[in-house]
Amino acid sequence: MSQAAHAFVIVALATATASAEPKQQEIAKPRPWTGYIQVPRASTPTPAGVTSSKIVYVKRCVAGCDVHYDPVDDSRTGASSIAAVGSTHTIGPFTQPIEVWNQMMDCVRTTFAPFDIQVTDVRPSDQAAPHFLNIVGGKPNQLRGDIGNAGGVAPFDCNEIPNAITYTFDVYGPNPQQLCWTVAQEVAHAFGLEHEFLQKDPMTYLSGDEPKRFRDVDAPCGELAIFSRCNCKPMPQNSYRHIVGMFGPGVPTPPDLEIRYPIAGKKTQPGFTAIADAIDEVRIEKVELFVDGNLVSTAMTPLKDTFELPTQDFGAGEHMLEVKATDVQGVEQAQTMSFVQGPPCTPSSVCEGKDVCVNAICVPGPDVPGGLGAICSTDTECLSHRCADGGEEFKHCVDECNMANAASCPSEFSCISAGADGVCWPTPSGGCCDAGASPQGPLLFALGLGLLVLRRRRARV
Repeated sequence: MSQAAHAFVIVALATATASAEPKQQEIAKPRPWTGYIQVPRASTPTPAGVTSSKIVYVKRCVAGCDVHYDPVDDSRTGASSIAAVGSTHTIGPFTQPIEVWNQMMDCVRTTFAPFDIQVTDVRPSDQAAPHFLNIVGGKPNQLRGDIGNAGGVAPFDCNEIPNAITYTFDVYGPNPQQLCWTVAQEVAHAFGLEHEFLQKDPMTYLSGDEPKRFRDVDAPCGELAIFSRCNCKPMPQNSYRHIVGMFGPGVPTPPDLEIRYPIAGKKTQPGFTAIADAIDEVRIEKVELFVDGNLVSTAMTPLKDTFELPTQDFGAGEHMLEVKATDVQGVEQAQTMSFVQGPPCTPSSVCEGKDVCVNAICVPGPDVPGGLGAICSTDTECLSHRCADGGEEFKHCVDECNMANAASCPSEFSCISAGADGVCWPTPSGGCCDAGASPQGPLLFALGLGLLVLRRRRARV
């Protein structure tokens, strides 16, 4: 039968065993697995370019919410295509404090803010008005008996399901971010979106990196691993483009921008790297660096929030620096500051404060959190944004050096090979960092490692 004639309940269930798991993933128990339950549906997809409603009603079950089975979803009458066939089902109350509810709603509104969608927790005054409904409360077995301990569930048939009823169950405790993430994912299933293997997006099964937002990124479909293809279309899926194509854009907002380096009042050296944090709810399109009104460099990295912008020798003295961030909707945010460029540093010269000289540039040293040689686990913990693994007990923050020049690293550090580059690594005598023995073989950088062996969130659709 055609896909439009059936819906699927995409259910993630938690299992207490992991006998078939790779050994390194045993710490992730219980691990979700995914089942597909086919249920009949009599409705037909909404025609392309036509959206049934722009209202998402998030309903807090106070004394319980009643739904009944019907092959056609109708949020106005409590008809649910994924409820168990039979009598009326009562979804129990949402038991978390009102403060948790309000924080969750703020998050849900922010998540859908890039689109022309009205998110409300007040029932539409026009009882006949079409709307998408997400019921929040109760437990999964109150809806049907075959979805285990799912955190949420939604009907899904690769298309918009008008007046769909989706569910977020009260299984996360007082955790507004997890609840928000679930609401966003279940509602978006009713828009025709499937799961993505993209940690920053609500359509993911991967925990961490919250808050999650619909990203303008072509991402592979997947749950705990990348699928060979998406169910509804060829790879990949772009959640932002899908939803904005249905509903149109919301009111544009500028990115958040902060210049992290240079630091006001501290001299720079020729060839320093400017660092800026630029954050947007969808995606930063580009970050540009201007010095004295001239474009010096541009960074375009789809998913990172920290942008590195290389520079050149601007000459000794004071200069004006401007960083400009532009998001995918063309909205700009800019910050300016003045800085003073001094001469290149040398091992015998003294950098200011707790900085040390690396490759002729003063950088934060081992006495600064995240500075050179600091113990780290990921790149984001290092001011240099480079966390290296030398096969020792600890990883360390490193910075690039010149392999042909031993003096390109400060004392108590050695310039050692790290792939095609050299980096400053703490020597055994460098008591500041408890480095241990010098590493053997090439260093491995820590960015992105371990995503699938961290603890999992409760399973859900």
